[in-house]
Amino acid sequence: MTESNAVVRHAAGGALALVLALVVVGSVAAAKDRTPPATPTNLQPTNLTQTSVTLAWSPSTDKSGTVTYSVYKDGQPFTVPQGQTTYTIDWLSPGRTYSFYVTATDPSLNQSARSNTVTITTPGDTTPPTPPVLSGSVRGPSQVSLTWTRSTDDITWWTLGYRIFANGAPVTQHVNWYGERSVVLRHLAPATYYTFTVEANDFNGNTTMSNAVTLKTETTSDVTPPSAPTNVRIVRDQGCGEVWLGWTESEDETDPQFAIEYEIYVNGVLSPLPVGAGIDEDFVYATAHGDNTFTVKAVDRAGNASEASNAFTAFLWPC
Repeated sequence: MTESNAVVRHAAGGALALVLALVVVGSVAAAKDRTPPATPTNLQPTNLTQTSVTLAWSPSTDKSGTVTYSVYKDGQPFTVPQGQTTYTIDWLSPGRTYSFYVTATDPSLNQSARSNTVTITTPGDTTPPTPPVLSGSVRGPSQVSLTWTRSTDDITWWTLGYRIFANGAPVTQHVNWYGERSVVLRHLAPATYYTFTVEANDFNGNTTMSNAVTLKTETTSDVTPPSAPTNVRIVRDQGCGEVWLGWTESEDETDPQFAIEYEIYVNGVLSPLPVGAGIDEDFVYATAHGDNTFTVKAVDRAGNASEASNAFTAFLWPC
């Protein structure tokens, strides 16, 4: 080894030793700091709204000169940006009660005692959504199609809830959803007037009703149902409870096969998916883990439903 190389290595080793010594000294110094910061005081809420509150408090002190604050909402901590003694929480719900307190932490991770606890109740939501605008059309002797515009709300930003009413009563059966705001109502009486409305709700109990639409179903003399579908079976299992059912198509004395619709029942409950006509297979959701029993009914344009098909039971595996 040359003399110059020895000098370089000695210098590098000395620098490393100095760094290690400083780290050790700093660690020892930090370890000796076991004194927590002073407790934050005078926590109080300001600017309370239906969905937010701003909290303010008197600052803490610590011999290190710096502290970090944490705001606790019902026991859940949120770190406050360095140096701030105010904090706004803007993901609250209307009409709910929340409790808050604040702690301070120094660079040695010593934490102060809790500040005073403040409890607030956000104002309740009493504003209903905007009313939807409803329109509709007749789809033969036993069906109508309804669509409506999207309602908006001052608080709820996600999808609102909608309920359909016929002659003042909520419709709970034979509803096929073709979209968030588009349905077909089935098995209505022929040659009958119906007045439909749609209610929008914002999940805080506020509701508003759409305009009323009156429709009359077409007249028919057909009272004979189609024959029952046969040979119901699973033709494709996509997993996670998603299956394609197949069957042999029905016949009807009045309507051609392409006009006959098929309702799929899973464990005795009508599938809410759109109903297809003139088909011999269709997609349906089932229970993803366990036995599922499938039946199919054929329905003609007059709304006459066949007897149920043979029942097909299969065990479906989870995802």
